Amino acid sequence: MKNYIVTHTFKSKEAKAKMMEVTGSMSMEDMTKAMTSDNAKCQMSWNTPGDNLTMFCWWKGADPDAINKQLESMNDFYEPHKFVECTDDIIDFNAN
Repeated sequence: MKNYIVTHTFKSKEAKAKMMEVTGSMSMEDMTKAMTSDNAKCQMSWNTPGDNLTMFCWWKGADPDAINKQLESMNDFYEPHKFVECTDDIIDFNAN
């Protein structure tokens, strides 16, 4: 599977609030199941504060279509996702 940094842009402040409400009511186990399949798996997510309508996720996926398929139940909240493929060459500045 390939690495992707995916930019998710909410359609509105209301869409962001609703998404936060939905995910806030889910257990971590349920969120992990919703973000995992054989062809796509979310690795990490970064939410942004306040009225910022962008969030970022690190995905491992076969391709952007596999990630879009995994996200399809949530697409009412978002504009089309933007994908950047990344290499496996990670520089970890926190490594000791």
